[in-house]
Amino acid sequence: MSNQIGFKVPEDLLEQCFAQGLSDYPNETCGVLSGPKAAAGKVDACHPLTNVLEELHELDPEHHPRSPTEGYLIDPREQLKLDRELRKSGRAMRIIYHSHPDVGAYFSQQDIEDALWDGGPRYPGIQYLVLGVKPNQRDGAILAVFNDETGEFDTHPVC
Repeated sequence: MSNQIGFKVPEDLLEQCFAQGLSDYPNETCGVLSGPKAAAGKVDACHPLTNVLEELHELDPEHHPRSPTEGYLIDPREQLKLDRELRKSGRAMRIIYHSHPDVGAYFSQQDIEDALWDGGPRYPGIQYLVLGVKPNQRDGAILAVFNDETGEFDTHPVC
């Protein structure tokens, strides 16, 4: 996937992601965009998922120091269930999305660390949509795409 600009995010899906981000504000929101496995590059469905960081932070702030206003962690059970459902129906996860309340749309150092595993992408072929949100308004969006040649993420403005 090196030097690939990334999936085109249809406006209706982008609107759904922003609506979720604004609804969950001031916490970070998260989810997945999917598309038909047979149609490489197509994204056509939004799947909001639960940010479990609030629960984990409350239960054990020492081991989970970030609050949901500072980060996200997709509920792993929900993600696994969604992945199984998508595979059974001939679909695939294409994009993991999350919001950044009050700081704009950028791929943070924490985002980079979370997206990598042993020097490569944790989820090969998956791209990352970051939505900036402020109270009752959008604050830009970027798509981060792993570049196999540089071993880094390239970011591209979405809006």
